[in-house]
Amino acid sequence: MTADGAIRIKPRGNSVNTFPRVVILMVAASLAAYSQSPGSLSSIYDSKLASGLALADSIPPTIDANGVISGASFQPGIVPGSWLAIKGSNFSPVTDTWEKAIVGGVLPTSLDGVSVSVGSKPAYVYYISPGQINVQAPDVGAGPVPVTVTTPSGTSAAVTATVVVQAPAFFLWPGNQAVATQNSDGSLAVKAGTFAGATTAAAKPGDVIVLWGTGFGPTTPPVPAGIAVPSDKVYNTSPVTIKIGTVDAQVFGSALSPGFAGLYQMAIQVPASLADGDYPLKATVSGVTSPDGVILSVKK
Repeated sequence: MTADGAIRIKPRGNSVNTFPRVVILMVAASLAAYSQSPGSLSSIYDSKLASGLALADSIPPTIDANGVISGASFQPGIVPGSWLAIKGSNFSPVTDTWEKAIVGGVLPTSLDGVSVSVGSKPAYVYYISPGQINVQAPDVGAGPVPVTVTTPSGTSAAVTATVVVQAPAFFLWPGNQAVATQNSDGSLAVKAGTFAGATTAAAKPGDVIVLWGTGFGPTTPPVPAGIAVPSDKVYNTSPVTIKIGTVDAQVFGSALSPGFAGLYQMAIQVPASLADGDYPLKATVSGVTSPDGVILSVKK
């Protein structure tokens, strides 16, 4: 990370990209917002809500059925070292993140007394709220595993979720647009008008862009869960193919993003043959393809 808060990214080869930290923060915010209804936080000091939260302090947590989901696709499943969202109730009377809880570069396994166990191993807790927790999954073996949430009021009943080696998924901007940045300067590669007050432009045919996701699986060399990815070398995934519509994009590299946990970056070139439009975007790694419904906007 540079002094101005940007992250130095080297997907593969000799190209280096500067990626603004604000984009990562917006991704994190989008994860958190998944469970929030408009205005739900603005009324936190309402007396009825406050009394309800106080009552919640004495009620054990509950995980929803099928409530253990990818932090990007929000579909069921766990990939070791990648992002999970856990949906349920009575998780925490407050909303908080791990920003002040990281000690010596080690990510916290408990936040304000809230912890998560995945396959009997502690997860790394990034975000807590009354109805959702976001964590980095620990390194656990493939197959069905129990997941529990523990708070000062007790431990939830276990919910069984399935661990898989890969389940690639892109983080999303509004309108199901994949989070993408220009490789040249780190600016957002998203259609104009997506963010009020911000100047953005969709990717152009021939542009080299970076896509951002989670669940792309183990890397060479490996990086253990629970730490920020070191910047000493490139931590490559298995080979990834990317389709924009029906056209294969050139993939320059797919790796974990240095300085963060569980965040993958893919440097690609938008095919020069593409006309203006919104195209379905798919990634495949080791025969596993990302979910439908994600788009990349292209405009000359």
